[in-house]
Amino acid sequence: MKKFLGNLLAACMCGFLVNVPVTGFTQAVWPEQGVPDYQELRAKVKAEGPKLLFSDSPEMVYETGILYRDTLQGEGRLFFHHVNGTSKLKKLAIIVKNNGLRPVNFAVTRSGIDGPSHDYQAVGKKSQEYYFDEQKPQYYTLGFGQTAELLGGEGTLVTTNKLLTGTIDFTSDRPVEVTVLMCEPRADIELFAELAQILPQDEHPLRGTFAKSDLKIKVHTIDTKAGENHALLMADSTTGEYLRGTDATTGLPAENYGNYGVVYNVDYKLKGDKPYELWLNPWGGMYAGVGVLEQGGERKLIDIPDIPAFGKLGEEGFRIARLEPGSEGRFTWSPPGASNLPIRLFWLPADYQAPHLHD
Repeated sequence: MKKFLGNLLAACMCGFLVNVPVTGFTQAVWPEQGVPDYQELRAKVKAEGPKLLFSDSPEMVYETGILYRDTLQGEGRLFFHHVNGTSKLKKLAIIVKNNGLRPVNFAVTRSGIDGPSHDYQAVGKKSQEYYFDEQKPQYYTLGFGQTAELLGGEGTLVTTNKLLTGTIDFTSDRPVEVTVLMCEPRADIELFAELAQILPQDEHPLRGTFAKSDLKIKVHTIDTKAGENHALLMADSTTGEYLRGTDATTGLPAENYGNYGVVYNVDYKLKGDKPYELWLNPWGGMYAGVGVLEQGGERKLIDIPDIPAFGKLGEEGFRIARLEPGSEGRFTWSPPGASNLPIRLFWLPADYQAPHLHD
């Protein structure tokens, strides 16, 4: 996961919802004038949703061991992002264990996992496509001491320098211990989880447990009468939205720089008789992800962008959708693994003429 965070610019709803894949929107590059002039939108932000277990340090794993572990009950979300940094084949596994005497009802309610691959941004994007797509829950009942492995039942083999990443939402009616580990290909993962040492963090301390991992952002009503450009900055160090929690393996304070694993639900409403367009600007650098637009009774999965990645200059834009006069909706996104932050969402008049437009 590339660590372009803060203000660092990398050179480097109601109704029946149907998934409609959307591609082919216009892209724009604004290198001469920079991004369009805009009014910063005000918004109300509320943290809610599942507890987040974040496992990304060490990102490059150079030895076998436990990468992250914590125990929780209720709604949870695991975001993991690890590369096999050794010279040999290894196995990545995620084990859920019931250490209590009473049976546990455990369910994976949503998941998106991709890799292993050398194309880190493609893996981050594809995992989000799987995560946001419609899916059915998977149910488990775990007796005392019993486990469930969440990567196919036996873990996933990862060759040298390949990334495996994903997001898993789950629920449990009693406490369960969740362990992310990397071991030898033929290792007994249950025994390994009992005996292995917890690996120290790398130079990027991106792991921890955080109380609430959904951010509901209600944008103040956008008055289109004056035809002004509006924008909202997200996943930036200056906004105060980075989650703070605790590294359960050490007891030390943790901060989620970039808010990876956090799901942003952005609610907006237009006032007036002018159509607008919703754009995304990857201000921090190269970006590749998937978003969800809920509007007019439809749920659309949107590749952002419809090419492998964009954002080298920090001044590119991607048009997500046309917004009809007086419309309202919700745009959902999550910081993709291997992509750079922050981003800006733009609400621009439909007749706005961006320079260097191309299909």
